Amino acid sequence: MNELIRITTDEQGSLVVSSLDFAAGLDIQHKNLLETIRTHREIIERDFGLIAFETRKIETGKGRPESVAQLTEDQALFIGTLSRNSKRVVEFKSVLVKSFADARKRLLAPAPPSTEQVLMQLVSQSQQILLTQEEMLSQLRADVDQIMHNKRPAKPGRLGKQLSLPGLPRPRPSVGTSPLRQLIHTRVMEYCGFHDATTQETYTYLYKRLFDVYSINVYRLTRAGTESMLDALERYGHLDKVYGLVMAELSYSEE
Repeated sequence: MNELIRITTDEQGSLVVSSLDFAAGLDIQHKNLLETIRTHREIIERDFGLIAFETRKIETGKGRPESVAQLTEDQALFIGTLSRNSKRVVEFKSVLVKSFADARKRLLAPAPPSTEQVLMQLVSQSQQILLTQEEMLSQLRADVDQIMHNKRPAKPGRLGKQLSLPGLPRPRPSVGTSPLRQLIHTRVMEYCGFHDATTQETYTYLYKRLFDVYSINVYRLTRAGTESMLDALERYGHLDKVYGLVMAELSYSEE
């Protein structure tokens, strides 16, 4: 026999097996098992706790009510030792141990979240996302306003090593680029100067995060002529996403 035995919980939350399932596993009559239990009841209850009996109407042909014992794991294992170790009994004991172990594992497993809990979590996450977006938009408006009035944010005193941007010809003038494009470049330069990083390393990281967060593979965007990756991102309308990643992940402190 390989099928696990049915294990349930009693009113106290303890795992139990009914004497009916126990007898079926041993392939003996239920009344014979109850006789064995009653014969050794004193020692069982002394060492392993009181046996819980209940009365059920069992289909035995006449439908007479019959007592059924709800055996704890210790009680069941002890009663199993009272049977001679035939092949059937040995297999039953093995399955009994596995059945209680499986029941314990299922009992300890965390319950799946309810629909209400999932909805509450989604609402909380949505509120957090909206709050973050509002903060980013406020910062973006302020920074764009500064650029439109020729008030570029102050740069740190030192700049990182200047390498060409990934996919960007060297040198490339910044005249004519959009305010958002200038803002992204300024923030990246400030970050590189503060952390002594290269622009190539920084943009490579941003392109990787662009794929991780938005599934945008910048290396697969169609580029025309000498168009850079940032040119392509701007043409495809993805600069706002790049800016969001810059503000969220390229942090530094001027203090």
